Amino acid sequence: MSYLRPTFGALAAMLFSLSTFAHPGGHDHPTVQEKLGYPADAKLLIIHADDLGMSHSKNVSTFEGMKKGVVTSASIMMPTPWMREAVRMSKENPELDIGVHLTLTSEWRDYKWGPLLGADTVPSLVTSEGYFHASVPAFAEVADVAEVEAEIRAQIDLALKLGVDVTHLDGHMGSLLSTPEIAEMYLRVGNDYGLPIRVHEHYADERDFSEEAAALFREYPANLNSIDGAPTETYPDGMKEYYDNVLRNLGPGLHMLVLHLGFDKMEDQAIMVDHPLWGARWRQIDYDWAMDEETKKLIEENDIILIDHRVMRDKLIRGED
Repeated sequence: MSYLRPTFGALAAMLFSLSTFAHPGGHDHPTVQEKLGYPADAKLLIIHADDLGMSHSKNVSTFEGMKKGVVTSASIMMPTPWMREAVRMSKENPELDIGVHLTLTSEWRDYKWGPLLGADTVPSLVTSEGYFHASVPAFAEVADVAEVEAEIRAQIDLALKLGVDVTHLDGHMGSLLSTPEIAEMYLRVGNDYGLPIRVHEHYADERDFSEEAAALFREYPANLNSIDGAPTETYPDGMKEYYDNVLRNLGPGLHMLVLHLGFDKMEDQAIMVDHPLWGARWRQIDYDWAMDEETKKLIEENDIILIDHRVMRDKLIRGED
């Protein structure tokens, strides 16, 4: 699986392409915006923060971003050390949109976690030390699909048992889209729980899915244009400009911008040592942009409507009024 982050030019082309996709058949059918109760040409945007539960810093920054900034959605990593604080904070703020960030990798040098089910139950998911593999390619090379399914169901079930009103599912580091077999299972699990999963319009064209599975992905009712965080070449001084331009160039349709909030202080610096990209300073920049009054002004000036996954879950997946 390749991990390509778009240049701004590619991003603009992608947004233009999606704006045409949002009006199939010249409006013969309702757009996804209309299905969600908005005008046919509305610009809908979820601003999502990954990695709740990784650290106290992640929890505090993300909940601040949701309560005082522009972040509308976040997801918890259930196997991580600060998960229970994130769960408590989500229950104290039930109006906030919280999903499960399904976790099958453990990427940091000195800070590790492993499966809820234990290494003996899902041996293909762990290293010789009993932790998750550090990279998606290492995971994908050896992962048994049945073990992956058992572990992600355990993570979802624990979140529900602890009282989280789970609104959606997404995968840490893209691991659940690393092979066609895993991706097809991921879609099935989402359907079983009645939860939207993070699916891009173009996934079915990039992987060797079966014809039936490719059709399911193309027709997935919660399909959206997911925009990764700032490209690596913009770090650090160009990240704000990149995010601002995302807002300025957003077209009609359903979009999600993925951020990673945190504080550039001792805790995250220690966790993310030797990892400048997506490290502590990166996450501070994401936090600062999400809290900036100028960001809020750009959203208003560009007629962007911020939404969350709860409305997607209830209207697109569960068919509720």
